[in-house]
This record gives sequence, structure tokens and C-alpha cells, in this order.
Amino acid sequence: MHELRYAFRTLRKSPLFASIAVLSLALGIGANTAIFTLVDQLILQMLPVSHPEELVLLTGRGTHYGSNTGGNALSYPMYQDFRDRNQVFSAMFCRYVMDLSLNADGRTEIINGELVSGNYFPVLGVGAAVGRVFTAADDLYQGGHPEAVLSYGFWISRFGGDRNVIGWRIVLNGYPITIVGVSRQGFDGVEPGFSPQIRVPMTMKNVLTPQNWYNLNDRRGRFAQVFGRLKPGMTLDAAKAGLQPLFHEILNMEVQEKAFARASPDTKQAFLKMWMDVLPAAKGRSELRRQFSNPLLALMAIVGLVLLIACSNVANLLGARSPARRK
Repeated sequence: MHELRYAFRTLRKSPLFASIAVLSLALGIGANTAIFTLVDQLILQMLPVSHPEELVLLTGRGTHYGSNTGGNALSYPMYQDFRDRNQVFSAMFCRYVMDLSLNADGRTEIINGELVSGNYFPVLGVGAAVGRVFTAADDLYQGGHPEAVLSYGFWISRFGGDRNVIGWRIVLNGYPITIVGVSRQGFDGVEPGFSPQIRVPMTMKNVLTPQNWYNLNDRRGRFAQVFGRLKPGMTLDAAKAGLQPLFHEILNMEVQEKAFARASPDTKQAFLKMWMDVLPAAKGRSELRRQFSNPLLALMAIVGLVLLIACSNVANLLGARSPARRK
């Protein structure tokens, strides 16, 4: 206590010294806190879902014959094949992000939307804060499930947290949709850096987008990211090996379709040589992580050095003042 009182008395007598020391440490600590927050959310943090270490992301490797949008994209029919016939996952889901035009309360705005399969929420183990979330029953009929689940943050900011929002009719891309629930607080999705404000069943895609824009039944149009939950004891390598026979069975079936009528033999052979990769997805799928992981780690090292320099400067200042305490 004597030393503590002496320290405060000394700092009070030397406000300039105290200000420089505090400012030096504040700059170093503040910069480190800011950068580490980004590193934690983008690189280190696992998804806030049930057993995230079991989640994996599927991506086709090789030459695809057709159209693609985004990375790690598969067609919806291929997702259905894997969902119904695989032997390595306990469950699967798919999703696709897109901007949606929302009209509610006479106000129109563009929001971040996400089309998801019915088992999206059950597989992730995410429940509802209000109302209900989607289930496999919302995958039964294409165009037959005009429903929406709001994100918790959007529910608060746009609808004021009104519990009576359940059952409201809104208009998305000119189509009437009924709000059936609000996802639980703290869940922003499976893509760090992107927080969808509203989610709609994947089976509604054909009515919310132009018919020629990646139709759900088109095997040549790959647009959806497909996730799976590994069965207990299943490893990534075992899952990858277990998917190849089914994947090549699908490819051999697809190459017989009318869409390949004008494809050359070399094109068909290249297509048939594709293979299915299985990527860890405990931290989600993020283009931002792929683009900025290395720059963020380098920046973390730089601000760490800044903090070290700040501490060294304060230590030098204290050392310079030490002769005053010799008596």
C-alpha cells in the first residue's frame, strides 16, 4: 500500500509523464485489441452452433461442364443425391446468398437474404427465439413454402422486437411471404463477415429469381454451398473416400444427359475425372478469411511489435525517473 500510494502521488506530481505513459500503452493495447478482434472473428472463432467440429463443406475439384457462381458450388439436384444416398454424413444442408427486395409496412429496401434447405437449422442445432425455424417439411414442394425466418438482429432493428411479427405478410422480390419465426440471438450464419437478415426455403428459389437463373432442377447450374455433419468417428479422409463412388456414379449419369450432346469426347473425359473434396467447416465458409487471413496475421504481428515498443518506451521513462527514488 505504501508503494501504491507513492506511485499515485508521483504520477500526480508529474502529469506530463503520466499522460505520455498512459497514451503510449493505450495506443499499443487499443491497436492490438482491434486487430485481435478481427483475427478472432475471422480466423480463430468456431461457429456458434452445435458441435461445429463435425461440420464439413463439399466442393467439386476438376473441370465442370456448365455454369458456376461463387466458390464451393454444387447444383441443387446433386445436393439432393448426396443428402439421400451418402453413407458418411448424419445430415446435410445447402444454402445460397442473394440480395432481396423487401416491402413491409409500405417501405421498400434491399436486404441480405439467404436461401436455405429445410434442414439448415436442425443440422446446425439452431432454434428459434420467437415462432419456429424451418424443418425438412419445408423442402417438400418447390414454390410451396412461402415462409421466412428473420435474423435476431434484423428483427430488433427493423421490427422493434415485436413478437406479433409472426404471421405477418411481407413481399420479397414481388412475391408474398409469411414470417414464421426469428432465429436465436447470437447466430449470424455459416459465413463469417456476412450476416443474412432474412432466410427463405431453398424450394422458393424459382419463384424469387428469374427462371433461367440457376433453376433448381438444372444439374448444369452450380450455385449452392453444401455442408454435411460427419457421422460419429468419421474422419475427413474417410468421408472423402466414401463420397467418391457416389460422386462418380452421379457424373456418369449426368454425362448421358441432353446437355452433353454437343460436348467433345475430351470434354466428357475431363468432366468424368472430377472428384469431390471435403473441407473442414467448423469455422464456416468465408471468402473474407481466404482473402485476408495472411494480411491480418501480418498486421497482428506488426501491432504486437507496436505494443512491445510502447512498453519499452514506458520502461525507459520509468528507468530515467528512478534516480529520483535513490534517497
